[in-house]
Amino acid sequence: MNRIAALAAATSLLLVAGCGSFTSYAAEVNGERISQNDLRRELNAILGNKKYLDRIDQSFSANSNGQEKVRGEGEGTFDTVFVAAVLDRRIGFALIRQEVERRKLKVSTKVLDETRTGLEERYDKAIFRAFPKAYRDDLVRVFAEQTVLQEALGTGAVDDDMVKAFYEANRQSFDQTCVRHILVNSEAAAAAVKARLDAGEDFATIAKAESTDNQGAAGGSAAKGGDLGCIGPGAFVPEFEEAMAPLQPGEISGPVKTQFGFHIIGVTERKTQTLEEAAPQIRAQLESSAPDPLATYINRALAKATIKVNPRYGTFVKEPSPGVKAPKLLDASTTSVPALPAPETSPRP
Repeated sequence: MNRIAALAAATSLLLVAGCGSFTSYAAEVNGERISQNDLRRELNAILGNKKYLDRIDQSFSANSNGQEKVRGEGEGTFDTVFVAAVLDRRIGFALIRQEVERRKLKVSTKVLDETRTGLEERYDKAIFRAFPKAYRDDLVRVFAEQTVLQEALGTGAVDDDMVKAFYEANRQSFDQTCVRHILVNSEAAAAAVKARLDAGEDFATIAKAESTDNQGAAGGSAAKGGDLGCIGPGAFVPEFEEAMAPLQPGEISGPVKTQFGFHIIGVTERKTQTLEEAAPQIRAQLESSAPDPLATYINRALAKATIKVNPRYGTFVKEPSPGVKAPKLLDASTTSVPALPAPETSPRP
């Protein structure tokens, strides 16, 4: 949905029964036609499902900061930008189906059944079943094809070599300082704590008795003798970090003022996480930032594909990002196009 360019002046599309003198295609994808009738049936399915229509009307507006909407100006009409988004998604599904056929992938009954169950959960069973059966079956098919292609493309899993390379390139970020502190309300109290420590009193004992860092379900660091754990760079406020930086293991700072009060800081150890220790967090970070293989495929397929859109519904542009751009002006008798835009299930990244 975010791929659709905003209009200088949005108008609406009127749903009518026939297409008269209009050409029969809504779009062509590598020579395969998406017919106006199929698109019109989809829009009519949406129009007839009021609860779903209300839901996507809110979602479409929210995702465009209120600049775009689903409904048009008149009763039974859709906004041209919404129709372009519908057609854009159908183009994505066409590319997926073509790749499924090229790879000779099979869509099993099991995948179809799981897809239907998933769609009923995602949309709400009552809302999903309010669509005509033919439309429900079409949705199940296209999303099932998306599933089998996703499985064939792989998950973009992160392997051990990728984890090791990231560790070697960012080794400094795995440096850790094991630190503890005693937090009090005044500089005089902090100085008194420091004097007691210099006289040989136990850090943990004083922290448990004097530290005001006692918030949270676990009682803060005070209950743990002031222990803050072994932390990487940038975990603390700047004043704390600056005072901690020069301390060697076993050394204790003087009073350090931060927004929380006055600290006495003690460093117990400095170390660097090993590759084995850091691997789980590295893997999670790489997996969260890795591009989705299906999205990557669609982007590449769009760049290679020959796509033609009926001017009545807009134009297909490849720059700056591929997608259907709605027409600037349509007359009020224009035929509408059907498609389910739901951004959370769109095959387009």
